Amino acid sequence: FEGVEPGQVVLDLGSGAGFDLLIASEKVGPDGRVIGVDMTDAMIEAARENAAKAGADNVEVRKGTIEQLPVEDGSVDWVISNCVINLSPEKERVFAEVARVLKPGGRFAISDIVAEEVSDSVREQAEVYSACIGGAISEQDYAEGLKAAGLGEVEVAERYVYEASQLREMVGAASRDTGSAETDLVSDIDAITGKVWSAKFRGRK
Repeated sequence: FEGVEPGQVVLDLGSGAGFDLLIASEKVGPDGRVIGVDMTDAMIEAARENAAKAGADNVEVRKGTIEQLPVEDGSVDWVISNCVINLSPEKERVFAEVARVLKPGGRFAISDIVAEEVSDSVREQAEVYSACIGGAISEQDYAEGLKAAGLGEVEVAERYVYEASQLREMVGAASRDTGSAETDLVSDIDAITGKVWSAKFRGRK
């Protein structure tokens, strides 16, 4: 949220329960607006409840997908997103939507999981896919995708490489969420350790 100023309009892609919306709400102040987009009714309801509890009346949550945002062209100053775009099979469309909704000179700060050299066999496992790893692309492809959508000054501001224990927890939690049988993924985890990290991409239109 570094650089977000009072009076600006911030859009959060995949806003979930709305915690980032509340942080952005304080940054933009009463003269600004914060829009969250999510595709699940339960998350939209939770975000609206959290905003109401916090008294954040500058927050609005809309139902929609990140591939077809319910947001007007050139209407937001900032696009933020945290570990959501990697789940989309149509990342090019998402990047194009980011460029479409940003005002000229508008900026984005997107944190996401990227992965280098993860084998198809690892990606195809439901546990890994739901843990955000299966759909992850390389950092370079991600940056190139943003640039191809017409976004500029693309840079990776931060990186956080996951350790084996963290990957194991991510995959284990995902397998529990999906109700699939706990499988022994130790060898697969070892194979992707050091090749999966969170990257924060920044840039502007």
